This record gives sequence, structure tokens and C-alpha cells, in this order.
Amino acid sequence: MLRKQRLFFVVFAVLFSTGIVLAQENAEITGTVTDSSGAVVPGATVTLTSPQTGANHTGTSNTSGLFDFPGLAIGTYTLNVTASGFEAYSRQGIVLNVGQTLRENVNLSVGGSSQTVTVQANALQVQSETNEVSTVITGRQIEQLSTNGRNVIALTTLGTGVSNTNPSFNGVSAQGSTFNLSFNGLRPDHNNWLIDGGEVYDRGSGGKLDVMPSPDIIAEFNVLSSNYAPDYGISSGGTISMAIKSGTHDFHGGLWEFNRNDAYDAGYYFFKQNNQPSPELRLNIYGGDINGPVWIPGLYNRDRKKTFFFWSEEWRKFIQGANPALTNTVPTNDFPTAGQNLVYTPIGGGAAPVVPTTTDPAKLAQYALYGLTPGQPFPNNTIPAGLLDANAVLFMGTGAIPQPNAPNSQFISSPKQPTDVREDVVRIDHNINDKYHLMGHWIHDQMSQTIFPTQWSGDSYTTVGNVFANPSWAAVVNLSQTLSPSLLNETAFNVNGNTIDITPAGIYQQPAGWNATGFFSGNNALNRLPQIAFSGGALGTTYTTNYWPWHNSFVDYQIRDDLSLNKGRHGMKFGFSYMLMQKNQQQQADTQGDYTFSNSAFSGDAYVNFLLGFASSFQQLQSLQTAHWINNTYSGYALDNWHIMPRLTLNLGIRYDALPHTFEKNNRTANFVPGDFNPANAQIPDVNTGSLNPAGPGFAQPAGAPVPFYLNGVELPGVNGFPRGIVQSFWGTVQPRVGFAYDLFGTGKTVLRSGFGMFFERVQGNDIYGTDVNPPWAYQPQASNVYFSNPNLSLTGAPSTAPTFPANFGSLSFNYPDPGTAQFSLGIQQEVAPSVVAALQYVGTVGWHQNDERAVNTLPLTDPNYGILPREAVATGNDIAGVTPSAVAPDGTLRSNANLYRQYTGFANITQVENTTNFSYHSLQAALRAENRHGLSVQLAYTYSHEIDIQSTDLTSVTLAGSGGQLSDPFNPNYDRGSGGFDRRHIFNANYIYNLPFFLNSNNAVERTLLGGWQISGVTTAQTGVPINPNYGNDVLGLGGGTTNRPNFNPALKGYPKKQLQWFNTAAFSAPVAPWQGGSGFGSSGKDAVVGPGLFNWNLSLFKEFRITSGEGPRFQFRAESYNTFNHTEFNNVQTGFTSSQFGQVTSTYDPRVLQFGAKFLF
Repeated sequence: MLRKQRLFFVVFAVLFSTGIVLAQENAEITGTVTDSSGAVVPGATVTLTSPQTGANHTGTSNTSGLFDFPGLAIGTYTLNVTASGFEAYSRQGIVLNVGQTLRENVNLSVGGSSQTVTVQANALQVQSETNEVSTVITGRQIEQLSTNGRNVIALTTLGTGVSNTNPSFNGVSAQGSTFNLSFNGLRPDHNNWLIDGGEVYDRGSGGKLDVMPSPDIIAEFNVLSSNYAPDYGISSGGTISMAIKSGTHDFHGGLWEFNRNDAYDAGYYFFKQNNQPSPELRLNIYGGDINGPVWIPGLYNRDRKKTFFFWSEEWRKFIQGANPALTNTVPTNDFPTAGQNLVYTPIGGGAAPVVPTTTDPAKLAQYALYGLTPGQPFPNNTIPAGLLDANAVLFMGTGAIPQPNAPNSQFISSPKQPTDVREDVVRIDHNINDKYHLMGHWIHDQMSQTIFPTQWSGDSYTTVGNVFANPSWAAVVNLSQTLSPSLLNETAFNVNGNTIDITPAGIYQQPAGWNATGFFSGNNALNRLPQIAFSGGALGTTYTTNYWPWHNSFVDYQIRDDLSLNKGRHGMKFGFSYMLMQKNQQQQADTQGDYTFSNSAFSGDAYVNFLLGFASSFQQLQSLQTAHWINNTYSGYALDNWHIMPRLTLNLGIRYDALPHTFEKNNRTANFVPGDFNPANAQIPDVNTGSLNPAGPGFAQPAGAPVPFYLNGVELPGVNGFPRGIVQSFWGTVQPRVGFAYDLFGTGKTVLRSGFGMFFERVQGNDIYGTDVNPPWAYQPQASNVYFSNPNLSLTGAPSTAPTFPANFGSLSFNYPDPGTAQFSLGIQQEVAPSVVAALQYVGTVGWHQNDERAVNTLPLTDPNYGILPREAVATGNDIAGVTPSAVAPDGTLRSNANLYRQYTGFANITQVENTTNFSYHSLQAALRAENRHGLSVQLAYTYSHEIDIQSTDLTSVTLAGSGGQLSDPFNPNYDRGSGGFDRRHIFNANYIYNLPFFLNSNNAVERTLLGGWQISGVTTAQTGVPINPNYGNDVLGLGGGTTNRPNFNPALKGYPKKQLQWFNTAAFSAPVAPWQGGSGFGSSGKDAVVGPGLFNWNLSLFKEFRITSGEGPRFQFRAESYNTFNHTEFNNVQTGFTSSQFGQVTSTYDPRVLQFGAKFLF
């Protein structure tokens, strides 16, 4: 951390001392000077002045009458124009937003220069210079539109074309927040975040910011959502560009405190149903800032125009109960007690368990002792105490699997989740002279958050979680130099990064008396309990502590240079940038061991199998290693804003991003290339043990590998010319960006705008990070049919041998083009009245080479030798006559092993990350915005759209290797084609700020003070739901894993009761029928057969300022804020697992009414 700070300040000092030119994310004012006849006026003197800082910019209109001021800081300006023979012209109150190009045409009247025509600028104008689709969130909106928990991410959804699935309360930290934002059909992982022009995006963290800026440090931000200029790149989604507040000529500052408490809030729906109190919630956010000139009276900065500062500190103290959701658990009567027989009641009304069939002599002797017959039910459903696995009994006694506290043997809880954040912000602006301007900022967030249930896992229970520590930082150094009135050079250096340290919390440690073993001793940090997964049946839940403790660090360095040149009617800009990203990350696999207990084997009941100690599989990583990932990005662009005529501007741009793939510093990764698999070196697993022969073909032990590994078709980086990034780098990333803005009637009030842009995405990193657990760099053996307390012992009674192979493998398609999109729009903007602008536009997006995952090593649909018989054997667990060879199961019968029939024999599941899918998005978008009209500012945004895709996000697997691919049917990706996961057909947002006019002019001082000057603001949202995907579990078709089926669907029965116990008509769905039963196999239901709940929500706030003195002097502000003001129950998630007892039920809601109070002291 200190090293990063030293680096920042060294770079700052070097740039300051040498005068190298650095840039920030600034804005631009351009225009044409004409006379009353419309003829251009060359040689006019144009001066732009900032009242806040006193900064002056002076230029001259060229032979085309054009003037241009690029590289401007955001804020309010005054434009003065003088020319010989004309009256002087002054336009005041020009508001310039972040990244904006604003046209301010000037019409001069004949007369003497001693006379001045003064015009007040509109606060809001049409966009007549660019074709981009964007939404500016002003400083006034940031200050006065309340956000739940003061999370500014909520404000990015106020414009058109934005669909999100974020929760009501979105956390108080960057990594602790959800960033499920889709702009015009684009994936959330493809968005980019900038602060003062510097990237603050952790690539590889799901599209999240590195830091979470307080609303009180943000001056404003711009949401660029479609076909924007080529000086933005590397990402293909939306770009959110924020600007930090800066100091001004005078001193300003403030102190604030915001408070939430569950005592203020309405009750949660599910807690009220179960007569339980709402989860505890305590939120206190407090801090302060000060800004102004760096001023030493009589010694430095006497006119207070040279150096300015902004400094802010904020603390966020938050305790919240975990999001309450109903979860299946074990009935109270089915919890075992050591030394006592268990009278078992089948969970969910399932079939009575049977005595497992086995060939283990010791187990058969036990059965004989208790008079039990293998394959027959337990008499009176009573399991003798002597058959219960001692460690399973201890595990159930820890509380890791909770006892039910809700009807139908379900569990709901909300354990405390404390979060502590401290944010430090410093910004310095320095005017070296009238041509050199230097800026630098430093943002540091220190965060610790407790999370239940375990994050980044399939954990079902809030009994176990983790502590997430995440210090993060972002810094920018900028210096701009005006080389001539028409030439500006800008360069920027920024660095951002974070570290993550995660440790387990809750119930995670082995209890006293625990003596279960694993494959490896001494490598289970903190003596964690193993992962327990109940597969199939009514329970279907998982307990896991995940791979904690775990460490990760990320740092991103970027330098760029931009040159702006105005020549004649051309406003040109050229630039290049280089980005270096480094991530050091421990492997994501479990050293404590993972057990699976299946409902389809042994006793026929997954939970009873656990109690008896009959595990279907066990897997364990030998040791947790660290990989060091590096990627480089090289970019360049050119842009010409060609003012063909005063009414028409063409935006002509092109960009190129060289995106070589991420690589591991020490080449400790590997890739499976199907074309390099050699059938002559293939091994078929032993029919009895299911393992491979390490002395047989296909095995090798590269230097540094712990043991020999089966590497048939596996390529290692740097070996025999194989690329370090383990895929072919794709260089075809030329991106044209073109468009126009046409003033239809020459009045500056009606503008037709259209644009087209191509964008390419640097895949965010998680595609390759998971390959560090691939052979030969990770030893992660797996054994089937073993005892829970000793997985080294097979259920046959013989040693399990813990076969390393066949192993799961995570691969990337060697042909791996970068994801691309084309974005296009056509629309019209109309100034309805001064500072009132309406817009109507079509916006579309198409994408190709989008990221997906596919299981490439399933069983074939039809085996050339056996037809579909192997799949039937694998799916049903039955011995199928004629399928040879067969493996000897623990009960002595012959059953087929999926690994015997895979397409690439010698391997188990191979999950291949590919860039092969596509999507489309089409929309009609309408907006109306008014700024301070009779005390009212309002913004309305409506979107009617349809997005169709095959996959909606990148890399949905929790871990890469062997986790199963995204694509449900690996042989037919179009099985998943349908309305996408962010397809909300209708989205309406309104936000408003209104200064109430009452009692402002009252003659009664008490009335005027207490009742006058109140302000109301709010955000209203109405949107339809997103598609939710009915599913029918994994591998019911005997393909060997890596697939997800869906049920059959009868459209005639489609309906929506919209009740908590039945959101949709579940009778419309039925189980898919396997081919060997006369069916087609994959269910007929589309992934978009059901639409989830929509949302209709009001957030309203009431503010009042009490001035201590007149003018801009000290004042106190009181704020009362409400979210879901009218306490309307809004359903959220719905259970879509067909085999679940909760199928079709609503399992969670958005938050009830929440109140937040705040107070500010401002000066």
C-alpha cells in the first residue's frame, strides 16, 4: 500500500517539475461568431471566464468564424466576445458538464464596443455537437436526490436504456455492492468506470469500481450508454465518467451525519409471516469536507487564483442482518443424537430410505448385527445408533445445518453483517500559468465487511460466512498545456487497485472429537469443516466455508496522451494510451475437502447417506498456490468533429485497441486444445477403479509439477511456441465511430442526431484466472463412493487410491476473438421551452463473439458403438445390458462409469470458455428534462425494448474447472436463445426536485423560518420483470455433467397467479422425458418461459435549509428520506428449480419502507 502511495507522489513530482503535459476528463465549448445577416465574423476576440476560480481562456474566431476551447474543467462560465464594428457580447451562466462538447453560437449586432449585449444562458440545451447517447447526472441531482445508504450507483439508472437487477439497498462499499447494470442490452461486466478520467474498474471483479465515492465528493457524472466518441475504449458497455469536486476562489465546506435504524422501518414480508422481528439494521455515515484556495496571506496565492484544494473524510458504520430468504433444511426430528437410534421421517415426503447395498465385509457384518437386509427399508424407519457416522453426528451438532424455524421444514434468519468503511479524498488543482494547469487526486477506501452466507459459493445457509477486508485506492495526475490558441496537448497518468483478504466467520471450525480424515493432512487452514452438498431430492442444499482464508491483489497503471487541434472547420483529436494490469491471486479451490451425497445412490436419500457416511464423491486440493497475472493494452484513436456548416457537424472517428490476452508471469497455467488431443495416446479408465494408469500413455511430469499428470491435448505456455496467454491473440479490433448532429431549422432548438460505433471488449480476466487449478499445476484428486470419515477407503472396503485422473479441466477455446458490439441510434432532440428539452430516439445494439462456457467432454449424444445406452446407464444408475465395459459398484452390481464414454477419454468434465454467442437489442427511448422551471427540476425517462441473447453475463461459474458450463445444451447453443436476463420490456423512471413555494414571503418571521423554503425530491420507478429460467437440475440426460435441463412447458396453461406461494402456474411445467423413455431429452421450456415480478416504487425525501446568515454563509440542512415510501410489498426472487418443493414460490422481496435521516452543516 505504501509503495503505491510513494509511486503516485513520485510521478506527481516528476510531472510537475518537468512540465510533461497531462490531461483530465475535461469538457469543451465551441461555437461560431456571425453577424446579423448570418455571415461569419473572423478575428473576434473570445474570452471564457470561470467565476468560481477566476481562470480566463482567450482565443480568436478563425476564418470560418469558429472558436473552440477544449480541455475545460466542468462548472459555470461567462463567454465574452468583442469585434471591431460590433457591440460587445456577454453570455452568462453557461453550465459545462463532464465530458460535454457544448455549442455556444454568438450573433453580433453592429454597433460600438462600448455597448454590451448580455444574455443569460439556458441551464439545459440540446446536444448539437455530438451523436452520443448519454445522460448527465448533475451536481444538484447528486446532492438532492436521496440514495438508500448514499450509494451513487443508484443514480446511473435514471436515464433511458438502463436495466438493472440491483437490490433496494446496495451496500456502502465498492466490492460490497452489486453492479448489475445493463446499458442498451450490454453486459454488466462490460461497463467501465472513470473518475477524473482515470479508470477505477477492477477487471476480474464483475464490473465493480475499486472505490465507492461518497456523493459529497462528486461534482457530477456522465453516463455514456451508446455510440460515444473514440477517445473511450477497452470496454464495450456503458462508460460512467465521474468528476470530483475541486476548490474555488472562496472557502467552502461541510459536516454531515446520516442515520438509519430498523426501528424506523416497516417489517419485512417473510419475517412478519413467521412472526419474527425484522433483521437488525444500524447505519451511521458521517464525515466532512473543506475546499478553497491554498492561500498564505501576503505570501502565496494573493489573488486566490493559482492553487486550490479539496479534502474530504467520511466514515460508514453499518450493521445489517443478512438478506432473509427461506431455505430448505432438515426437520428437527431428523437431527441425530450421539448414542441414540434415529427414527427418520423422509424429508419433503420422499420415499423411505433403504439399507445401502455394499460389498464391504465390515459393513455387512454390522448389518447382520442389527438384523438389517441390504436393499430393504429400515424397520420402522429406525436407523440404529451404531450405523450413524460419528463425524456426521458431530457435524449436525455444530449448527452448521440449522434446525427449521419456519413452516415446511424451512429456515430463515438474518445474522448481523457489520461493515466499516473509511474514505480519504484529496484533490489539488494548480495553475502554473495561463497555459499550464495541473491536477491530482488521491482516493483511498479502507473496508471490512462480514457476509452471510459464504460469498462466491453455492452456500445455502447463513450459519457460515466470511469477513471481507478490502483496502482500495485510485489516483490521477493531470497536466494540460495550451500550445497555441488552436492546439492543446493533454496527457494523463493514473493508478488504481485493491487487495482482498477473506477469512471465514460463523460456524466453520471442526468440533471437539472430530477425526474425519482427507487425502492430505496439515493443509486445511483454520481446521475448517468440509463442504457438504446434498444432491437431488427435497433438500438440495449445500454447506461450505469455501476456500478461505484467501488473498488477492490488483493494480492497474495507465498513461495516455491526447492532442486537440482546431483547423478551419475541423475540431480534431488524436490520442494513444498504454495500460498495464497485474493481479496476484490465490487459487480458488478447497483444501478442506468437498463431499457430495446423492439422492440417487445407496439408501436413496442424500441426507441419510450423509448420516451413514456414504459419500458419492470427495475432492480435495493439496495446497493453495498464488498465480501472478499480467495483461497489457495498447490503444490509439483519431477523431474529427467536422463542422460542415453551422447547422451540421459530422463526428468522424476511429479507434484501435491491441488486446493481447492475459498471461501468468511464471507460466503456471495450461490449456486443453481439442485439436491436439491424440486418440492414439488416450486412456480408458480402469473398469474397476475408474482411474488411469500413471505409467500408461498420455502422462507426463513437467518441471515443477507435484506428480505425473495426464496431459493428452494439454498445452503449456511457452512450450513448443504455445502462446503465454494460452489462446490466439486477436488483432482485428478496428472500431469506426461515426455520426452527425443536424440543426434542422437553424434555431438551435431542434436537432436530428444519429450515430454508429463499433466497440471491442477486453475480457475481464476471470476467463483465465481459474486455469491455475488445471493439471499439472494443481493436485486435486477426486474419489467416488467413499466413506465420509475416511475418503481414503472405498465403500467396497478397499483403499480408494484417490485417483487423480480422470480430472476436471478448465480450458479456453484456442480461437478466442475479442467480444465485439455495434451500437447505433437515430433520434431527435427538441427544446420545448427554455431549459426544457425532450428527446425521442431509436437505440440498438448487436453483439458477436460474446463470452460463454460450454462442456466439451460430455458423452456423445449417440455413441457409435452403443447408441444411447451409456447415457441411460449414467442417468439412471442402472446396469444396462450390452454396455461394456462396466465398473463394479460398491453393491457388487455392474454400472457404467461416465468417464468410460466421454469424447476425450482420460478426462472428466472439460469446461471450455468461448467467445461464440451473440445478442441483439432494439429500443424506443423517450425522455423529457426540465431544469429549474418555476422551482421544479424534473427528468422523465421511458424505454420500450427487447433484448435477445444466448447468455446474459460473462463467466457465471463459481469456479472454472469442472463447474459446468453456462450453455444448457453443449450441442445446441440456440437452446438457450431467448429474452435475456436484463430484458425488462418497459422501464419508466422519473426524478424530480421541487422547491415548495409556501410561506417564502410570509410577513411572520417564525412561519417564514420554519415553514418556508422546504424542498421535496424523489425517484419513481415502474418496470416490468425480467425473464427467469425454469430448470430441471444437472445431467438428467446422462451426458456426464456440464449440462442443465429445463422442464417441458405447456403454453396453454401459462398463467400468473402472482401469489407468494405461486407466482406462476406451475401446472404448465412437467418433467422432461429421456430418449430411452420415448422423449426428446431436453425440455421444451424456453429460458424465458416465465417473467418474474416487476417493480413499482416511490422514494421521496423532504429537505429544509436553515440559514444562520444571509447569502452563502453558514447554514444547517435537515433531511428526511424514505425508500419504498408507501410500503408496497415488492416480490423479488422466485424459485425456478422444478424439483424443489418451493418451485414457483417467491423466496424474497425488495426492502419494505425504509427511513433515513440526515443533517448537514454547510458554509
